[in-house]
Amino acid sequence: MEIIYLDEVFLLDAVVDYFLLLGTAKVCALPYRRGRFLAGAILGAAWNCLGFLPGMAWLIRPAMCPVLAGAMTLAAFGGERRLGRCFVCFLGISALFGGTVYAACLFRGGGAPRLDMRVLILAFAVCWAAVSLLWRGGVKNASRRIRDVTVSRQGRTVRLRALEDTGNSLVDPITGRAAFVAEAGAVRALFSPADAAYLRSPPAEAVLHIPGARLIPYAGVEGQSRLLLAFRPDRVTVDGRDRDDLIAAVVPAHLGADGSYDAVI
Repeated sequence: MEIIYLDEVFLLDAVVDYFLLLGTAKVCALPYRRGRFLAGAILGAAWNCLGFLPGMAWLIRPAMCPVLAGAMTLAAFGGERRLGRCFVCFLGISALFGGTVYAACLFRGGGAPRLDMRVLILAFAVCWAAVSLLWRGGVKNASRRIRDVTVSRQGRTVRLRALEDTGNSLVDPITGRAAFVAEAGAVRALFSPADAAYLRSPPAEAVLHIPGARLIPYAGVEGQSRLLLAFRPDRVTVDGRDRDDLIAAVVPAHLGADGSYDAVI
């Protein structure tokens, strides 16, 4: 009779689930919210441990795997625009990892997949290489720094995913503050419906209708000087840290062709 120690099962499952969620974030080019990944990992480990209790074996049946994966995806990535993509990627990476572990155990001569640190390290190395090859575009996006930005104005708050651009030299010529650029649709909720209707209008027209708005110049791709609509938020945080040296500029077009970000900072 095999003895199962739930504390060991919980710890091992939590570690594996955490790195699977981290890998999912890497593939989907999402910010690393390690606290939420830890919450998702603990949820998965606790679920698995409950399945070993009398009368609870149904929790770890194959039919329940998508349910658990969905719950872990919500815990780790809830609020993301492409939550379905996160779910599919998490399932794919989990399946790839599980298959790799099983293959490694068979290669070592064991019929059942008993895990140890060497097997885990080998499985993660193989999975990471496979993910880099199969999702090259996603990994390329993930290599770019995506910042978690929150913007507040007049009691309203929006959350943006901003691409860090070290070459961004846009500044407000009046105050000297640096400016980040956001899509009009992404900051629309910061304005009243009447004001939001002008966000996609020509900047020289919009500034006449939106209280507190201003114009800042920038050099276009062709080298021509143009104007952007800008406003000073009441509060800006970047990765949870307050930034009082930033103002926001608005563009009507989409910034990221793949939808992986809606602002540039």
